[in-house]
Amino acid sequence: MELHQLRYVLAVARAGSFSRAAEDLFLAQPSLSVQIRKLEKELGVALFDRLGRRVVLTAAGEEFVAHVQQALAHLDRARAGAAAVRSLQGGRVSIGVLPSVGAGLLPGVLADFRREYPDVEIRLTEHNVSAEFERMVEDGRLDLAVIRAPWARPGLAGRSIVREPIVALLPPDHPLADRSDIALVELKSEKFVAMQRDYGLRELLELVCNRAGFEPTVTVETTQLSVLQGMVSSGLGVSLLPELAGAGYPVTIPIDDEGAARELGIVHRARTPLSPPAALFLELLAGAAADRPARG
Repeated sequence: MELHQLRYVLAVARAGSFSRAAEDLFLAQPSLSVQIRKLEKELGVALFDRLGRRVVLTAAGEEFVAHVQQALAHLDRARAGAAAVRSLQGGRVSIGVLPSVGAGLLPGVLADFRREYPDVEIRLTEHNVSAEFERMVEDGRLDLAVIRAPWARPGLAGRSIVREPIVALLPPDHPLADRSDIALVELKSEKFVAMQRDYGLRELLELVCNRAGFEPTVTVETTQLSVLQGMVSSGLGVSLLPELAGAGYPVTIPIDDEGAARELGIVHRARTPLSPPAALFLELLAGAAADRPARG
């Protein structure tokens, strides 16, 4: 059964005549008749009663045409939908983003994208663990995800978009609060405020401290960056965060240790072409990351 055969059946049913339908379709009448007979043979029923030069639908033909009309209407809508996605006049892009990135980098990109392409739906998912985002991209739940590099799954492709320094968050009256930078080992004896253990930022804290030769003494844990900043401000301890995650806190001091940084990347499925909305969003996000002003 071919798509053009379905359209031919509808044309004959509307015209009530093979000759008039052939004219409407710009076909030779014998070619049209051959295609209708081939379809009837495949279906095993006659679709038309031939009444001289006039034709009418059989009972089977009426049933068949009713479904064909619905099917072709759905097909036309599918084509229109695909065209809308291609021209960025519709469609959807699903993005996963770490909360620390979403607050500092994403709002401007979202605003620009929404202003230029208001009919494209954007679905955001926040998660605290990069490995979970890798799984969600690989199994198709997300088009893109901003995660900590490097990524581990071989089915993913991506690009690094930013390398941001680790900064120390200190209480305002801390003895080191007026320094331009500090060595991580200077915080060895401090009490730390940190995210809970199943959070990527907690893993990063422990990693950079271990590289500096000590295990951080975490006395307070939380699940919210805003709460973490509030507890540090109240003097309950110090903390370490990537620069984006520490944005907005008044006392952030760069760590003068080699390797005290977080690299972020955007990943997508390696063997599946990105939709036009997803591809454009990726470029906008990468551009915004590249245009971030360096810390002065």
